[in-house]
Amino acid sequence: MRLRRDERGTGLVALPWGILAFLTFLMLAVQVAMHFYSASVVTAVGHDATRRAAFGGGDSAAIVDAERWLRSRIGPAISIERLDWSSNRDIVALELSARPPTLLIDASSLIGRRSIERRFEVRRELARFAGLP
Repeated sequence: MRLRRDERGTGLVALPWGILAFLTFLMLAVQVAMHFYSASVVTAVGHDATRRAAFGGGDSAAIVDAERWLRSRIGPAISIERLDWSSNRDIVALELSARPPTLLIDASSLIGRRSIERRFEVRRELARFAGLP
């Protein structure tokens, strides 16, 4: 099959647009994966920090220690926007809001929310010793 003269060079026009589209979709896929990973990390670390505070007694010293632990585990890539602790006789609660990292473009508006918001509640457990009511 012979190529017609007017079809020469059409690959040079279509190839850059195809590569650009591929790289755009690849970057979007990586951004979505980073958002899901960040949400998973925030959920796991937030729950563990709330559990630490509850098992520490739920007082201010336990909450400060749990917050320090939470910030060290989340790391510098995920920025914490808000941490609200509350504690009563039975429950220790944490409301956490964090912003996941972005690549070249901020695709979080395409994903949904711009920040990750979670609420954790853990019951405080009292230790019972043998022989005590």
